[in-house]
Amino acid sequence: MFIKGVSFGFMGKNGYYRSEVGQREADNICATGAKWVALIVTVAQERYSSTRMFADYVYTPSDVELASMVRKFHAAGVKVMLKPMIECLDSVWRGNIRFPEKQMMIQGICVDYWAEWFGHYADCMEHYGRFCEENGVELLCIGCELLGTEDQEAFWPGVIDRVRKVYRGPVTYNADQLWANRENCHDWYSKLDLLGISFYTGTERPNPTPSEIAADLKEAVARTAAVSRKLGIPIFFAECGARSVVDGTRLPWAYTNSGDYDGAAQANYLAGVIKAFSGCDWWRGLMWWKWDEQQKRPHYTQPGGDTGFTIHGKPAEEVFRKWCAES
Repeated sequence: MFIKGVSFGFMGKNGYYRSEVGQREADNICATGAKWVALIVTVAQERYSSTRMFADYVYTPSDVELASMVRKFHAAGVKVMLKPMIECLDSVWRGNIRFPEKQMMIQGICVDYWAEWFGHYADCMEHYGRFCEENGVELLCIGCELLGTEDQEAFWPGVIDRVRKVYRGPVTYNADQLWANRENCHDWYSKLDLLGISFYTGTERPNPTPSEIAADLKEAVARTAAVSRKLGIPIFFAECGARSVVDGTRLPWAYTNSGDYDGAAQANYLAGVIKAFSGCDWWRGLMWWKWDEQQKRPHYTQPGGDTGFTIHGKPAEEVFRKWCAES
Protein backbone atom coordinates (compact mmCIF):
# COMPACT_ATOMS: atom_id res chain seq x y z
CA MET A 1 0.00 0.00 0.00
CA PHE A 2 1.36 3.39 -1.03
CA ILE A 3 -0.85 6.45 -0.71
CA LYS A 4 -0.94 9.40 -3.08
CA GLY A 5 -4.10 11.18 -2.10
CA VAL A 6 -6.00 14.19 -0.82
CA SER A 7 -8.36 14.88 2.07
CA PHE A 8 -11.90 15.65 0.95
CA GLY A 9 -14.99 17.01 2.68
CA PHE A 10 -13.64 18.30 6.00
CA MET A 11 -16.53 20.06 7.76
CA GLY A 12 -18.76 19.61 4.73
CA LYS A 13 -22.34 19.63 5.90
CA ASN A 14 -24.92 16.88 5.53
CA GLY A 15 -25.76 16.70 1.84
CA TYR A 16 -22.46 18.13 0.61
CA TYR A 17 -21.22 14.91 -0.99
CA ARG A 18 -24.39 14.53 -3.06
CA SER A 19 -24.59 18.22 -3.96
CA GLU A 20 -23.58 19.62 -7.36
CA VAL A 21 -20.51 21.23 -5.78
CA GLY A 22 -19.47 18.05 -3.96
CA GLN A 23 -19.87 15.96 -7.09
CA ARG A 24 -17.83 18.45 -9.12
CA GLU A 25 -15.03 18.49 -6.57
CA ALA A 26 -14.93 14.69 -6.57
CA ASP A 27 -14.60 14.77 -10.35
CA ASN A 28 -11.76 17.29 -10.02
CA ILE A 29 -9.95 15.00 -7.59
CA CYS A 30 -10.24 12.07 -9.98
CA ALA A 31 -8.93 14.24 -12.83
CA THR A 32 -5.62 14.78 -10.98
CA GLY A 33 -4.78 11.09 -11.16
CA ALA A 34 -5.04 10.76 -7.36
CA LYS A 35 -4.72 7.16 -6.23
CA TRP A 36 -6.43 7.68 -2.88
CA VAL A 37 -8.88 10.00 -1.18
CA ALA A 38 -9.55 10.50 2.52
CA LEU A 39 -13.34 10.73 2.71
CA ILE A 40 -14.10 12.63 5.89
CA VAL A 41 -17.10 12.06 8.15
CA THR A 42 -17.85 14.67 10.80
CA VAL A 43 -18.93 13.06 14.07
CA ALA A 44 -20.23 15.60 16.57
CA GLN A 45 -19.52 15.92 20.28
CA GLU A 46 -21.46 18.60 22.17
CA ARG A 47 -18.46 19.90 24.13
CA TYR A 48 -14.85 18.85 24.52
CA SER A 49 -15.81 17.58 27.98
CA SER A 50 -18.77 15.50 26.77
CA THR A 51 -18.58 11.71 26.91
CA ARG A 52 -20.93 10.95 24.03
CA MET A 53 -20.61 11.59 20.30
CA PHE A 54 -23.37 11.41 17.69
CA ALA A 55 -24.38 11.88 14.07
CA ASP A 56 -25.47 15.51 13.72
CA TYR A 57 -28.26 16.50 11.30
CA VAL A 58 -26.28 19.56 10.19
CA TYR A 59 -22.74 18.21 9.86
CA THR A 60 -22.79 14.42 9.53
CA PRO A 61 -23.31 12.87 6.08
CA SER A 62 -25.68 9.92 5.99
CA ASP A 63 -24.37 6.44 5.27
CA VAL A 64 -26.34 6.46 2.01
CA GLU A 65 -24.60 9.66 0.95
CA LEU A 66 -21.20 8.26 1.90
CA ALA A 67 -21.81 4.98 0.08
CA SER A 68 -22.70 6.85 -3.09
CA MET A 69 -19.45 8.84 -2.94
CA VAL A 70 -17.43 5.68 -2.28
CA ARG A 71 -18.93 4.13 -5.41
CA LYS A 72 -18.10 7.24 -7.42
CA PHE A 73 -14.43 7.13 -6.43
CA HIS A 74 -14.19 3.39 -6.93
CA ALA A 75 -15.65 3.72 -10.43
CA ALA A 76 -12.81 6.15 -11.21
CA GLY A 77 -10.17 3.77 -9.82
CA VAL A 78 -9.56 5.85 -6.66
CA LYS A 79 -9.15 4.01 -3.36
CA VAL A 80 -10.87 5.34 -0.26
CA MET A 81 -9.77 5.85 3.33
CA LEU A 82 -12.82 6.58 5.46
CA LYS A 83 -11.91 9.12 8.13
CA PRO A 84 -14.47 9.80 10.88
CA MET A 85 -13.37 12.96 12.71
CA ILE A 86 -14.68 14.19 16.04
CA GLU A 87 -15.66 17.86 16.00
CA CYS A 88 -16.65 19.50 19.27
CA LEU A 89 -19.59 21.84 18.75
CA ASP A 90 -18.15 24.27 21.32
CA SER A 91 -15.37 24.85 18.72
CA VAL A 92 -12.63 23.43 20.94
CA TRP A 93 -9.99 21.36 19.12
CA ARG A 94 -10.56 17.62 19.47
CA GLY A 95 -7.02 17.23 20.80
CA ASN A 96 -8.22 18.82 24.04
CA ILE A 97 -10.69 16.02 24.82
CA ARG A 98 -9.56 14.70 28.18
CA PHE A 99 -11.10 13.57 31.47
CA PRO A 100 -10.04 13.10 35.10
CA GLU A 101 -9.34 9.62 36.37
CA LYS A 102 -11.93 7.86 38.54
CA GLN A 103 -12.35 9.48 41.95
CA MET A 104 -14.63 9.08 44.95
CA MET A 105 -14.57 12.38 46.78
CA ILE A 106 -18.18 11.70 47.81
CA GLN A 107 -18.52 8.22 49.23
CA GLY A 108 -20.45 5.93 46.91
CA ILE A 109 -20.19 8.16 43.83
CA CYS A 110 -17.59 7.24 41.23
CA VAL A 111 -17.97 8.28 37.59
CA ASP A 112 -15.61 6.68 35.08
CA TYR A 113 -15.56 9.37 32.41
CA TRP A 114 -12.92 7.59 30.31
CA ALA A 115 -14.92 4.36 30.22
CA GLU A 116 -18.04 6.28 29.19
CA TRP A 117 -16.27 8.15 26.39
CA PHE A 118 -14.45 5.11 25.00
CA GLY A 119 -17.60 3.01 25.21
CA HIS A 120 -19.42 5.42 22.93
CA TYR A 121 -16.35 5.91 20.75
CA ALA A 122 -15.99 2.18 20.17
CA ASP A 123 -19.68 2.05 19.18
CA CYS A 124 -19.01 4.81 16.65
CA MET A 125 -15.91 3.18 15.16
CA GLU A 126 -17.63 -0.21 14.98
CA HIS A 127 -20.44 1.40 13.01
CA TYR A 128 -18.02 2.87 10.46
CA GLY A 129 -16.00 -0.35 10.42
CA ARG A 130 -19.13 -2.19 9.37
CA PHE A 131 -19.81 0.49 6.76
CA CYS A 132 -16.31 0.04 5.34
CA GLU A 133 -16.72 -3.73 5.15
CA GLU A 134 -20.08 -3.47 3.40
CA ASN A 135 -18.84 -0.88 0.89
CA GLY A 136 -15.38 -2.20 0.08
CA VAL A 137 -13.52 0.73 1.62
CA GLU A 138 -9.79 0.06 1.43
CA LEU A 139 -8.64 1.72 4.69
CA LEU A 140 -10.31 2.90 7.90
CA CYS A 141 -8.83 5.67 10.05
CA ILE A 142 -10.19 5.24 13.58
CA GLY A 143 -9.43 8.73 14.84
CA CYS A 144 -7.65 12.00 14.20
CA GLU A 145 -5.44 14.04 16.52
CA LEU A 146 -7.19 12.92 19.69
CA LEU A 147 -4.07 13.93 21.56
CA GLY A 148 -5.62 14.05 25.03
CA THR A 149 -6.86 10.47 24.73
CA GLU A 150 -3.82 8.80 23.21
CA ASP A 151 -2.19 7.83 26.50
CA GLN A 152 -5.20 5.72 27.49
CA GLU A 153 -3.48 2.40 26.80
CA ALA A 154 -6.21 0.44 28.60
CA PHE A 155 -8.94 1.57 26.18
CA TRP A 156 -7.58 1.97 22.66
CA PRO A 157 -6.87 -1.76 22.04
CA GLY A 158 -10.53 -2.45 22.73
CA VAL A 159 -11.57 0.05 20.07
CA ILE A 160 -9.30 -1.66 17.54
CA ASP A 161 -10.63 -5.09 18.51
CA ARG A 162 -14.24 -3.94 18.04
CA VAL A 163 -13.40 -2.62 14.57
CA ARG A 164 -11.52 -5.76 13.50
CA LYS A 165 -14.53 -7.92 14.37
CA VAL A 166 -16.58 -6.24 11.64
CA TYR A 167 -13.94 -4.97 9.16
CA ARG A 168 -11.34 -7.13 7.46
CA GLY A 169 -9.38 -4.29 5.87
CA PRO A 170 -6.39 -2.38 7.25
CA VAL A 171 -6.83 -0.01 10.18
CA THR A 172 -4.91 3.18 10.89
CA TYR A 173 -5.04 6.20 13.21
CA ASN A 174 -4.06 9.83 12.54
CA ALA A 175 -1.73 10.88 15.35
CA ASP A 176 -0.72 14.47 15.94
CA GLN A 177 2.61 15.82 14.72
CA LEU A 178 5.73 14.05 15.94
CA TRP A 179 7.27 17.03 17.66
CA ALA A 180 10.78 16.73 19.00
CA ASN A 181 11.10 16.31 22.78
CA ARG A 182 7.61 14.88 23.13
CA GLU A 183 6.48 11.30 23.64
CA ASN A 184 5.55 10.18 20.15
CA CYS A 185 4.89 6.49 20.69
CA HIS A 186 2.12 4.66 22.46
CA ASP A 187 2.06 0.88 22.75
CA TRP A 188 -1.39 0.57 21.18
CA TYR A 189 -0.14 2.10 17.91
CA SER A 190 1.62 -1.19 17.20
CA LYS A 191 -1.77 -2.92 16.93
CA LEU A 192 -2.51 -0.84 13.81
CA ASP A 193 -1.60 -1.90 10.29
CA LEU A 194 0.12 1.44 9.69
CA LEU A 195 0.28 4.70 11.59
CA GLY A 196 -0.87 7.96 10.09
CA ILE A 197 0.54 11.22 11.37
CA SER A 198 -0.15 14.87 10.72
CA PHE A 199 2.98 16.24 9.09
CA TYR A 200 3.39 20.01 9.02
CA THR A 201 7.08 20.45 9.81
CA GLY A 202 8.43 23.65 8.31
CA THR A 203 11.69 25.44 7.72
CA GLU A 204 12.97 28.83 8.85
CA ARG A 205 14.73 29.26 5.52
CA PRO A 206 13.20 32.14 3.47
CA ASN A 207 11.73 31.19 0.08
CA PRO A 208 13.18 27.67 0.12
CA THR A 209 13.46 25.45 -2.94
CA PRO A 210 12.23 21.84 -2.79
CA SER A 211 15.81 20.64 -2.31
CA GLU A 212 16.36 23.08 0.55
CA ILE A 213 13.12 22.00 2.21
CA ALA A 214 14.15 18.35 1.87
CA ALA A 215 17.50 19.13 3.45
CA ASP A 216 15.87 20.93 6.36
CA LEU A 217 13.54 17.97 6.95
CA LYS A 218 16.36 15.47 7.55
CA GLU A 219 15.88 15.59 11.33
CA ALA A 220 12.14 15.02 10.89
CA VAL A 221 12.85 12.05 8.61
CA ALA A 222 15.12 10.52 11.26
CA ARG A 223 12.59 11.14 14.04
CA THR A 224 9.75 9.58 12.07
CA ALA A 225 11.91 6.61 11.06
CA ALA A 226 12.70 5.97 14.74
CA VAL A 227 8.98 5.86 15.58
CA SER A 228 8.35 3.39 12.74
CA ARG A 229 11.18 1.14 13.94
CA LYS A 230 9.96 1.21 17.51
CA LEU A 231 6.38 0.32 16.54
CA GLY A 232 7.30 -2.18 13.85
CA ILE A 233 4.75 -0.74 11.40
CA PRO A 234 5.01 1.67 8.44
CA ILE A 235 4.00 5.33 8.61
CA PHE A 236 2.19 7.61 6.20
CA PHE A 237 1.11 11.22 6.46
CA ALA A 238 -2.63 11.12 7.07
CA GLU A 239 -2.40 14.89 6.80
CA CYS A 240 0.31 16.96 5.15
CA GLY A 241 -0.19 20.47 3.92
CA ALA A 242 0.89 24.07 3.62
CA ARG A 243 -0.97 27.17 2.55
CA SER A 244 -0.30 29.12 -0.63
CA VAL A 245 0.73 32.16 1.36
CA VAL A 246 3.94 34.15 1.69
CA ASP A 247 6.19 32.39 4.22
CA GLY A 248 3.83 29.40 4.16
CA THR A 249 6.73 26.95 4.49
CA ARG A 250 7.76 28.28 7.91
CA LEU A 251 4.63 27.20 9.81
CA PRO A 252 2.78 24.94 7.35
CA TRP A 253 0.04 24.09 9.86
CA ALA A 254 -0.91 27.73 10.55
CA TYR A 255 -4.40 28.66 9.40
CA THR A 256 -4.96 32.01 11.12
CA ASN A 257 -2.06 34.06 9.73
CA SER A 258 -2.65 36.61 6.98
CA GLY A 259 -0.40 37.32 4.01
CA ASP A 260 -0.24 37.65 0.27
CA TYR A 261 -0.77 34.75 -2.11
CA ASP A 262 2.30 32.65 -2.93
CA GLY A 263 1.50 29.52 -4.90
CA ALA A 264 5.17 28.64 -5.31
CA ALA A 265 5.66 28.30 -1.55
CA GLN A 266 2.94 25.67 -1.33
CA ALA A 267 4.16 23.81 -4.41
CA ASN A 268 7.74 23.79 -3.15
CA TYR A 269 6.64 22.41 0.21
CA LEU A 270 4.83 19.47 -1.36
CA ALA A 271 7.76 18.77 -3.67
CA GLY A 272 10.21 19.07 -0.78
CA VAL A 273 8.32 16.64 1.45
CA ILE A 274 8.12 14.09 -1.36
CA LYS A 275 11.83 14.50 -2.04
CA ALA A 276 12.73 14.14 1.65
CA PHE A 277 10.76 10.95 2.31
CA SER A 278 10.79 9.13 -1.03
CA GLY A 279 13.02 6.10 -0.81
CA CYS A 280 12.34 5.49 2.88
CA ASP A 281 11.09 1.91 2.93
CA TRP A 282 8.86 2.58 5.95
CA TRP A 283 7.09 5.59 4.39
CA ARG A 284 3.74 4.93 2.71
CA GLY A 285 2.94 8.31 1.17
CA LEU A 286 0.57 11.11 2.10
CA MET A 287 -2.90 12.58 2.01
CA TRP A 288 -2.65 16.29 1.14
CA TRP A 289 -4.55 18.58 3.48
CA LYS A 290 -6.82 19.49 1.84
CA TRP A 291 -8.72 19.49 -1.45
CA ASP A 292 -11.74 21.64 -0.61
CA GLU A 293 -12.36 24.45 1.87
CA GLN A 294 -15.58 24.51 3.87
CA GLN A 295 -14.60 27.02 6.55
CA LYS A 296 -14.78 30.13 4.34
CA ARG A 297 -12.01 31.94 6.16
CA PRO A 298 -12.09 35.58 4.90
CA HIS A 299 -8.35 36.21 5.27
CA TYR A 300 -7.66 33.52 2.65
CA THR A 301 -9.12 35.76 -0.07
CA GLN A 302 -6.29 37.93 -1.41
CA PRO A 303 -5.88 39.86 -4.68
CA GLY A 304 -3.34 37.37 -6.03
CA GLY A 305 -5.39 34.29 -5.19
CA ASP A 306 -6.71 32.04 -2.44
CA THR A 307 -4.12 31.58 0.32
CA GLY A 308 -5.66 28.48 1.89
CA PHE A 309 -4.54 24.85 1.91
CA THR A 310 -6.37 23.88 -1.29
CA ILE A 311 -4.32 23.11 -4.40
CA HIS A 312 -6.87 23.03 -7.22
CA GLY A 313 -5.77 25.46 -9.92
CA LYS A 314 -2.53 26.28 -8.10
CA PRO A 315 1.08 25.26 -8.87
CA ALA A 316 0.92 22.57 -6.17
CA GLU A 317 -1.74 20.73 -8.15
CA GLU A 318 0.74 20.22 -10.98
CA VAL A 319 3.31 18.87 -8.51
CA PHE A 320 0.67 16.47 -7.19
CA ARG A 321 -0.38 15.38 -10.69
CA LYS A 322 3.20 14.60 -11.72
CA TRP A 323 3.79 12.62 -8.52
CA CYS A 324 0.62 10.58 -9.05
CA ALA A 325 1.64 9.87 -12.63
CA GLU A 326 4.93 8.34 -11.53
CA SER A 327 5.02 4.55 -11.23
